[in-house]
Amino acid sequence: MLSLVDRDAVTAALTDPGLDPHLRALIGLRVWQLDTERDRPLSDIVQFVVVQPGDTSEVIHKAVGFPITWDQAEQPGWEWMEDHGPWFELAYVLTDDFGMLVFVADDPRTNAVLRFNCLAVADRPIPPENKQ
Repeated sequence: MLSLVDRDAVTAALTDPGLDPHLRALIGLRVWQLDTERDRPLSDIVQFVVVQPGDTSEVIHKAVGFPITWDQAEQPGWEWMEDHGPWFELAYVLTDDFGMLVFVADDPRTNAVLRFNCLAVADRPIPPENKQ
């Protein structure tokens, strides 16, 4: 689990060679798009949360601040979702000027409910072996 709330945390993630390069590129792109007011703390604009394989519902909910994986959670509760192949990107608009981007690994070990909800919305082609 990663929770990136300031420029230092984002810089650390972007320079971490152990972090998936696709994820680093996505985070870098979103920071470049959103961090336009350098006189404002990044934590006033956006929070980035990375859900990795093995993260429990409790850990995910604590990082996000509300339930997104249990049956009783508003599913899907995001504003929009984008499928980037190995990562899903969920956008939550929390106030008029603050949002949260949650990146979810598309991995069988990722929280099953959260991954299922992402896959259900993703517009992926059906593999030829699964077509009838």
